[in-house]
Amino acid sequence: MTEPDTALRSTAAIRGQLDRFIQTREFSCLGARAALKRDTITHRHYRRMGDERSARENYRDLLEYVETVRPLLSDRSFRTFVATFDEPGTVDELTYEGLIWRHLQLMHDLDSRTFGLDKGASSDPRTPNFGFHTGGHAFFVVGMHPGASRASRRFSTAAIAFNSLAQFMLLGEKFYSMQGAIRRRETTHNGSVNPSFTEYEYEQPARHFSGRFTEPDWTCPYTSRHAPATEDFTEGLLQHGARHGAQHGAPRGR
Repeated sequence: MTEPDTALRSTAAIRGQLDRFIQTREFSCLGARAALKRDTITHRHYRRMGDERSARENYRDLLEYVETVRPLLSDRSFRTFVATFDEPGTVDELTYEGLIWRHLQLMHDLDSRTFGLDKGASSDPRTPNFGFHTGGHAFFVVGMHPGASRASRRFSTAAIAFNSLAQFMLLGEKFYSMQGAIRRRETTHNGSVNPSFTEYEYEQPARHFSGRFTEPDWTCPYTSRHAPATEDFTEGLLQHGARHGAQHGAPRGR
C-alpha cells in the first residue's frame, strides 16, 4: 500500500471518529450536530499541530474553505471546518494551549501578509470582538484533544474547529436560544457549564479557544499583525446577552 493510500485511510478513520464523537451525549455543541446531519462539516487532516508545514497546509485549506463558504452562510446554515492532527498525542492542557496558539500564529503570519480584518472583528486577542482571521473572515476557534478536562472537548486526537463569526451573527436571536440549550446539555451530561464561559462570558473569547480554564492574569500567546479594528460587532452584546438570559432563564457559561 502506498503512502497516499495509507494517509487517505487514516483521514477516513479520523473522520469516522469525529462523526461518532459529535453524536455522543457528552458533546454539547448543537451547531456541530446540525452540521453533521446536513453534511456541512469540512474535515482536513494534518501531521502535527504547531508544525510549520502543517500550519501552511491548514492555512491553504481554510482559505479555500472561506472562498467557498462565504456566499453560503445564512441564518439557517450550520457549517464548520475541522482540522485534525496525528500529533501531539495525549498532552496536558497547558501543553496543548501552547501548541494551538503556535499553530494559529503561524497561520496568521501567512494570512496577514495579504488579507485584513473582517467587518466589526479584531485580531487583538485582548478584545471582545477578537476572531481568528483567514482571508478576511473571522472565526471562533474550538480546540479539542485527548487531555481536555471537559468531556465536550475530549476528542481522540488533537483537533481545531473553525466556526464562522458571521454565521453566529446571522443567527440573530436563534444564537441565544441555541446557546441556552447547549449550556443545559453541558449541565446535564457534564455536571456543569464550562467555567471559562461562566467567568468570562463574551469579554475575551481568546480565553475559550484552547479549552483550558485560564488564570485571571492570563496573557494570550498570540500577536496580531493587523492594524487595530475600526468597528466592533460586539457593541451591546454583553448587555443583550445578559438581558436575554434573564428573560429566558439561560444560564451563563457553556
